[in-house]
Amino acid sequence: MERCFIEYTRWKSTALPEDLMAELEAIEGDGDEIYDRFCKDIVFGTSGLRGKMGAGTNRINSVVLRKASMGIARYLTERYGEPGLVIGFDTRINSKEYAASVAEVFAARGVNAYVFGEATPVPVVSFAVRHLKLNGGIMITASHNTREYNGYKVYDHFGNQIDEDKARLIEKYIKEEDPFEGCGDAGKGQVFILDDSVKEAYLAEVQKNILLWDEEANCRKALSELKVCYTPLNGSGLGYVTQILNSLGAGTVDVVESQQKPDGNFPTCPSPNPENDGAFTEALKVCAANQNKYDVILATDPDSDRMGAAVLTDEGYCRLSGNQVGELMFDYILRCHSRGVCGRVLSDGMTAFKSFVSSPLTEEMGRAYGVKVKNVFTGFKNIALEMERLTASGRSGDFLFGFEESLGYLYGDYTRDKDGIMACQMLCLMAAEQKSQGKDLVQRLEEIYGQYGYTESITTALVYKQEKDRQRMAAMVKSLFDGKLKECAALGKEIKKEFCYRRQSMYCADLADGCRVIVRPSGTELKLKIYIFAKGATREEAIDKAARLCALVRRTLEEEERKNE
Repeated sequence: MERCFIEYTRWKSTALPEDLMAELEAIEGDGDEIYDRFCKDIVFGTSGLRGKMGAGTNRINSVVLRKASMGIARYLTERYGEPGLVIGFDTRINSKEYAASVAEVFAARGVNAYVFGEATPVPVVSFAVRHLKLNGGIMITASHNTREYNGYKVYDHFGNQIDEDKARLIEKYIKEEDPFEGCGDAGKGQVFILDDSVKEAYLAEVQKNILLWDEEANCRKALSELKVCYTPLNGSGLGYVTQILNSLGAGTVDVVESQQKPDGNFPTCPSPNPENDGAFTEALKVCAANQNKYDVILATDPDSDRMGAAVLTDEGYCRLSGNQVGELMFDYILRCHSRGVCGRVLSDGMTAFKSFVSSPLTEEMGRAYGVKVKNVFTGFKNIALEMERLTASGRSGDFLFGFEESLGYLYGDYTRDKDGIMACQMLCLMAAEQKSQGKDLVQRLEEIYGQYGYTESITTALVYKQEKDRQRMAAMVKSLFDGKLKECAALGKEIKKEFCYRRQSMYCADLADGCRVIVRPSGTELKLKIYIFAKGATREEAIDKAARLCALVRRTLEEEERKNE
């Protein structure tokens, strides 16, 4: 606690921007608030530095990002003669300003900074690193979080978000920097504003990865009859998704006007996350006003690395979960490649990658086609790392697909992060194929479950409010490591196998009836996340098993938490 007050006093005695100083003055004497803001330096999580904006070492602000940039600049200049990196930003409050200020820090430390002139999707920043042959990249974004959040993603020279080992090394560099001291002036770095050539090169690469299910003429005819309603959720995807879908030949592409313009306040969608039903509210109004003429609704989050979808069925619009979209995409990719219509057939060694917490059904789907599905830890950076390993061994062509249940997908290796723009393209191809056969994607999903078994997945979480609650989350996971779930007699099914990944603080249990339970702290929010997977002979059975297991696991964890209060 003493360290918090020392750091708070140091900040308060320094010349800070007016808004940060006002915050510090407002919390004077509030021990809990001071602790929450200054208990630690914010560190790399699942996807970079991320937190609420505000004053403090455990917040996102210009001082913290200045310190991070100083450390990364030293990391780069020690390894490269004249390093350069690309800097992108999304539509969030302060994102553009943060990007400009960190660019100046890098330049002052001898690193050339290539800054996008407008809000740009995450996959484009990753693409730009390799396209421009740079040494790294920075993206200012908090992805799908609410308006008060922002963040700082770091990419290496492969265009991958830095892995755990690089993150820990870079954190040592950052720790040694004092943001209240001058950056110095190496006299070498410059700031360059990028033109549209990178955007055009990226879009060309996405278009190269159009995966047709039949002869092109037949596919183009089906696509011309597809009607799409799209919302960028006031984010960076608008110009990219509309251009891709128009190039694809979609018959109708209408944008939700209330969520079209860049706006970090997200006025009509306080939680701009396509995983949530609320992200589709405005689009559904547009659909209703147009007599539900749209076959699909597409939504990308503010930095456009995630894509959510809803499809028109006989019962109305049905929002697909991240796992369901992943299953549908993988099914489509496997079928197209197995028929060779894409000019690239399935071969030995082809591999798909997914996070542990994503649909286990895809493992069975892969086996049916002789394709290995490999599990990685949460964070698309871990899929990107596997892609780089394939490339290093001369097997880049063996990468088939990557996905995470949190709406992250990638087909093709032009970028090294999940890509909501590519996902919109793929979803439209899939929907057009089904429409040409008089069906929709929900019906295709039923066919997949009829072949491999019905699967239901549930993701829920215990939500916390203060930084000190991280200790409570860690204690909860440790109780599972110590066998707490096995003690729960009401579980009803024997735990066949347990996996305890202590470094990632993740617990996984496979039950004898084919169900799976995974518990892990979120890497970006104060949540203890619970993932439930259940299989059944019918959809109703799978849903019932998943719901009962989810309720039981939540109750077990909540009871354990009450004991530790």
